[in-house]
Amino acid sequence: MKSCGCKSKFNAVFMKNLEWYLHNIYGNYKKFLFSKLGKNVLEIGAGTGTNLPYYKPDTNLTVVEPSKDMLNFFLKKAEKYPLKIRVIEGFAEKLPFEDNSFDSVVSTLVLCSVNSPQKVLKEIKRILKPEGVFIFIEHVKAPEHTITARFQDILHSGWRWLFEGCDLKRDTGKTIKSFFPDASYRLIRFNSPFIPVNYHIIGYGTKKTD
Repeated sequence: MKSCGCKSKFNAVFMKNLEWYLHNIYGNYKKFLFSKLGKNVLEIGAGTGTNLPYYKPDTNLTVVEPSKDMLNFFLKKAEKYPLKIRVIEGFAEKLPFEDNSFDSVVSTLVLCSVNSPQKVLKEIKRILKPEGVFIFIEHVKAPEHTITARFQDILHSGWRWLFEGCDLKRDTGKTIKSFFPDASYRLIRFNSPFIPVNYHIIGYGTKKTD
């Protein structure tokens, strides 16, 4: 969803200050997932650069991010890492790349907020090379009749407004499977103070040739 005004600045500062927490809960999972990446990598929704420490030093990294406020933090952080980085301000629903361009694609906490997860996943599959790897960490709809599901029902509208389209109730795993049928992921519940986003899927899929 398009970022604008005070909410964009708030979210950029919020995510920047949350980096320590994200490293704490996702760090080991990211080390495993990022070990699967090829050399030419696209990250969609790169945010403030939380994933930068996990890339191999010889990575050729391209990032697409719609928020100028997020990119300001990203660019400052990127100076600390020996990566070849190309930055594009734009949206993942329409990626400006040719078919079969990248070895790998990274999405962490992105598919909750895009206008159309289906369009984004179609684009990811298009620009991945055959046998290319898509890795993802996404918060998802909680199982029915759980406390988290109840919180999601109550907070859904307000959360979506404050966090610029972030949808608490997307069945992202099912959507990913429709584009990457062989995708492998785990549903994990984190014991965190952010109850509405405690349930995550963490995994990867491969682009198979027809």
